[in-house]
Amino acid sequence: MKFGLFTMPEHPPQENWTLSYDRDIADIVLAEQLGFTEYWVGEHHTGGFENVPVAEFMIAKASAVTSKIRLGTGVVNLPYHEPFLVAERLAFLDHLTHGRLEYGFGGGGLPTDKALFQMPADEATPRMNEAMEIVWQLLTSDEPVDYQGVYWKYENRQIQVGPYQDVPPFAIAGLTGTHNYAKCGERGWNPLSVYFAPLLAEKNEFTPDLMQQAEALTGAASAAGLDPAVARANWRISREVYVSDDRNTAMNDIRAGVQRSYEYLLGLGLGALMKEDKEMPDAELTFEWMVEHLPWVIGSPEDCVRQINEIHESVGGFGTFLINSRDWVTTDKWNRSLELFARYVMPQFQANQHMKRRLKLADVALGRA
Repeated sequence: MKFGLFTMPEHPPQENWTLSYDRDIADIVLAEQLGFTEYWVGEHHTGGFENVPVAEFMIAKASAVTSKIRLGTGVVNLPYHEPFLVAERLAFLDHLTHGRLEYGFGGGGLPTDKALFQMPADEATPRMNEAMEIVWQLLTSDEPVDYQGVYWKYENRQIQVGPYQDVPPFAIAGLTGTHNYAKCGERGWNPLSVYFAPLLAEKNEFTPDLMQQAEALTGAASAAGLDPAVARANWRISREVYVSDDRNTAMNDIRAGVQRSYEYLLGLGLGALMKEDKEMPDAELTFEWMVEHLPWVIGSPEDCVRQINEIHESVGGFGTFLINSRDWVTTDKWNRSLELFARYVMPQFQANQHMKRRLKLADVALGRA
């Protein structure tokens, strides 16, 4: 299993936003130092909490102060953008990162963003699908592209600077259905599961749970003649994560920050996508309920290993686990959480022969073998 981070990013309006951008860049640098393999940055335009409107700018700056970690747009909200310009600037960014770019796309899940751009509810998905096909053709075709669609029409279009990577690694975030997971399975692309998608929601047809996402992903891969195991290896699952000495300390550390964050999310109407049962009132989406039922990964390193294992086994496997980067605690506490995760959680899922040998030697020394 690989490990990375995803940042919305979320910084409350009362914070110093200029400082918040510097802190996010420092978070990416630390993630690389700790051995995380990728970091995704979101795009939002409204709401007052998620304050990066152009993820590509953050990635460009981050690439200058890192050398190994892969950097992803998480995501470019395609319904709001002209596809040719998206393809052009991402191909250019691929060069600036020396091939470390992950090309992440989505339909724009923030309701207030859709209102800002006057995007009809039934138009976002077809616009996204059409734009993505155009972007793919522009990035992968050696010849000029002609495209006659509903929303965009091109004749003899070709980007001047092609991508650095031979095959741009496309990723799609899915929020309100399983169609994006099926598309990823069919095309060999990388699906991204949002941090509040429930593990199982049998009584809520409005939200695609992780089990349904896995079924759509692997089913479409098999139907397309692709290996479903590879499709699972491409799958990124994001969760809320915080590591401390024990579960009670962890819960107490983040309680106030969680309340602030989820008041914002529930106020946007996103609570409907977190529920196992559509009849469940928002008032029952408590901190404790979400930790247990979505589930989150909270507590000591041992707690976190167990929780990740439970998710992995429940869905049948996935390739990359993403920590949702949060502003719930002071920087020193957040950095300690990441360090504990990297030192004690990640190795349990990346055991190689050297790790197995060390563990065996420790067992012998402690009289357990």
